[in-house]
Amino acid sequence: MKMKFTLLVAIALGYPLSAFCQENPKPLKVYVLAGQSNMTGRVATNTLEHIKMFPDTAKEFAALFDKEGNPVELDEVYVSQWKGKDSGRLAPRFGYGKGMRFGPEYPFGVYMHEALNEPILIIKTAEGGKSLNYDFRPPSAGAWPPPPGHPDLIKKEVMQPPMLPIPDKLDIPADYVPDKDVKLSRRHMGLEGFKGAEIGKLNGVSPIYILSAPKQTLKGDPFLQGDLILGIDVSGMRNDPIGQWRDAFYGSSAIDGDWMIKITRWRKGQIETFDFDICDTIEGGRAKLPGQIELMKQAAIEKEKMTGSYYRDMIQYTKAVLGDIKQYDPGYNEAAGYELAGFVWFQGYDDFVDGGTYPNRDKPRGYEQYTWLLEHFIRDIRKDLNAPKLPFVIGVLGVGGDQDPPTDQLGYFQQAQAAVAQEPEFEGTVVNVRTGKYWDHQLEALETKSLEIGKKKAELNDQGLEGEALKKAYAEYRAKHITPLEEGILRKGISNQGYHYLGSAKIMCGLGKAFAEAMIDIHKK
Repeated sequence: MKMKFTLLVAIALGYPLSAFCQENPKPLKVYVLAGQSNMTGRVATNTLEHIKMFPDTAKEFAALFDKEGNPVELDEVYVSQWKGKDSGRLAPRFGYGKGMRFGPEYPFGVYMHEALNEPILIIKTAEGGKSLNYDFRPPSAGAWPPPPGHPDLIKKEVMQPPMLPIPDKLDIPADYVPDKDVKLSRRHMGLEGFKGAEIGKLNGVSPIYILSAPKQTLKGDPFLQGDLILGIDVSGMRNDPIGQWRDAFYGSSAIDGDWMIKITRWRKGQIETFDFDICDTIEGGRAKLPGQIELMKQAAIEKEKMTGSYYRDMIQYTKAVLGDIKQYDPGYNEAAGYELAGFVWFQGYDDFVDGGTYPNRDKPRGYEQYTWLLEHFIRDIRKDLNAPKLPFVIGVLGVGGDQDPPTDQLGYFQQAQAAVAQEPEFEGTVVNVRTGKYWDHQLEALETKSLEIGKKKAELNDQGLEGEALKKAYAEYRAKHITPLEEGILRKGISNQGYHYLGSAKIMCGLGKAFAEAMIDIHKK
């Protein structure tokens, strides 16, 4: 009678009978998938059509589609997402953004189920724009102790400004515009739109190039597009002038100082040093300074409290799900129990671009602090979830492709992220997946080509074309340079920015499948 009742329950729930019919059913396999936006999932579900456009990829990812060519949905795999996000039976819909989207959990779940043929629960604890250094910082990580010889131990170069007159000619073209911009303001300052850039050494100084002036009107227009900031408070600009600027304007020195600052500026060949009152950037000016400083101190305290908050939330949510699995997986066999079987970490972009935490990120060893943090992260998760040998798969950041050996900043980060798996204590239980291997260089090149061709519309408009005439001329021009097949690839293959792996199902399914294969390999050891 008991077996008959169990079968009836299984049928009523629409749950496969395989797990119920075993004499000794296996524990439910539970996997935690954590990280930032790419783990959250920014891939539009309709880009799965790109996979079916070519016989080789259609064959490679055949398991993702049913007999009618629709994305499969699995009754034996469930997804539980934190922070009130959608949960339920596995389908390509547990991502973030407009319309149906997914992340690695979809191909991971499909291929893990194909290999195990057992019920699976995936717990997703991912959020966009989060760093390991701050948001997911593990509790055992104190202050970073750079090892002997590490570039972070080398004091930042402080160059005294040249004695006046400073060289009256700086070798910079009149139409020069740097590639990368950086915000030179914070919310507590009225400098909206104020952006600058580091341009390296220039006649012996390391200036900040002003890309755009503040939208707020400041007395005397101290900052205009094209200006160069050469010095602050009788000190020339360090090799990291943006960091020096931030220290002066809203670092600890700003909180403790009087908010008066001396700035040496180059403008159209003229160099001068002038006093600037930072209070001019806040509403109410100097009269509001005490209150502003108090707000900054409180903000600093609150920020410190929030360090590691996403790590703590992740542990809390995972424990809550494990304590009430039936809520997230209606077919859960409580008698068989569960096994916390693995963890996948897919994160890195926010640390990759964090020059404050990694001041030497453009140099070899510049990201070794990330390695150190990730080691603490793995140890702490294993301790806090009571899983001493919990298998870990690390998705090494692969936006733009893979570098081995490294040749630039991306390569140095990939090397630091992958280094954890080489530690003896993690041998056999921590493995890397180099996601750059699945980067679609052809798709990237086609997008670049399309964007370049898109500039033709502005040129035609400048020539006086508009309305239907403009549309026709541009369509004819584009048709000469983009084939119908390429238009189809662009339409079906891309749904997001490059830092989100182009929102490409082909890329995401490749790396998600690789995560599953890596996890299965650990299970076999």
